[in-house]
Amino acid sequence: MSAGLRDFLREFEQAAPGMGLAVVARRLGVTLDEARAMADYWVRKGRIERELVGMPDCSGCVFASRACTDCPSVSGSSPLVRLTLSGPSPERQ
Repeated sequence: MSAGLRDFLREFEQAAPGMGLAVVARRLGVTLDEARAMADYWVRKGRIERELVGMPDCSGCVFASRACTDCPSVSGSSPLVRLTLSGPSPERQ
């Protein structure tokens, strides 16, 4: 991964609401799969929360628009999830 886990968390914290995980990945110069792995790490550490929103039929995005969202694909069968911060930023530690 070209960006570190702390870089990902910092970028995620600075993301505009609803910006999306794909945009965070692009800004860091990593693939979407790498960004998902980084998000998963921070979910396990308790710094990011993951909430199931619904199936990726585009209507779920209306409900998830207030948080950074990971939509696997509109044609896929994976659920739409909302990712939100749940802990203090790395600078406040």
